[in-house]
Amino acid sequence: MFIPRRLAQALPTLFVVSLLVFFFMDMIPGDPAQMLAGPAATDEEVQSIREFLGLNQPLLTRYGLFLKGLWDPSIATSFRTHRPVAVELAERLPNTLIVAIGGLALGLVVGTVSGVVCALRQGGFAEAIITVLTLTGISMPIYWLGLLCIWFFAVYLGWVPAAGASTPMHFVLPILVVATRPTAMFSRLITASLLEAMSKDYLDTARAKGLSETRVIVSHALRNSLVAAVSVAGVQFGGMLGGSVVTETVFGIPGVGRLLVDAVSRADYPVVQYTILMFAIFFVLINLATDLLTQWLDPRTREERRAA
Repeated sequence: MFIPRRLAQALPTLFVVSLLVFFFMDMIPGDPAQMLAGPAATDEEVQSIREFLGLNQPLLTRYGLFLKGLWDPSIATSFRTHRPVAVELAERLPNTLIVAIGGLALGLVVGTVSGVVCALRQGGFAEAIITVLTLTGISMPIYWLGLLCIWFFAVYLGWVPAAGASTPMHFVLPILVVATRPTAMFSRLITASLLEAMSKDYLDTARAKGLSETRVIVSHALRNSLVAAVSVAGVQFGGMLGGSVVTETVFGIPGVGRLLVDAVSRADYPVVQYTILMFAIFFVLINLATDLLTQWLDPRTREERRAA
């Protein structure tokens, strides 16, 4: 019952998001019909385009059609291409997910390993180097780091392509750049959690049973430390999807973020509205997956929910 209950709780949030994104877009200055018609169009031509797009209908009627477009793709069409928005998103979404999932997975693996090293080598040279790198990863903006990587690895060394998404090599730089922030955050979080967990009595009990130090750290201390990391991972993944606008613009990736930028500049309201709503749905699903993983890692959360 946990999953259906959480999804039911998310429906009011998604409804509010749909209201905000629709009515705020309607308040943006500018006439999409005029932009599509061009500066030389006559008033009759602009009015004809406005009627064709349904912009002359009452506001509540257009909002009803907007909601109906969630399950009827023939209604939710782009102003410029007249293609269903679902098709536009389906063509771009894989590129966005490759960068986001790849960056998160790489950041989680590297951040966990570096966090364990820092916790076990307190005061050492390795900890100092990792600390400097993590602070750099947190502080440096993604767009600036992306430009530096393009100049060094693509232009100067010529190891990877500078932009595009036609081959797997095109995703190497974006994934590496996107992974810097989650790597730094996971590293610092795992270090702090491990240092706290290693002082607990249950680890002494595990050692007294004859378990090796490696097994004590990995099977007991690290698993408890990952509970906090999983919660941060959900937030980071949502941030990566929202931040895809910057990443895809820097690296020229035809993804959802770049589609959103183009739609905003061209006043393609349906694409903007359904893209933002899709991001909101992703956030809800990510939070649900995070809660499920937290329950698996920490059985105490399951008992608390049953008691509630």
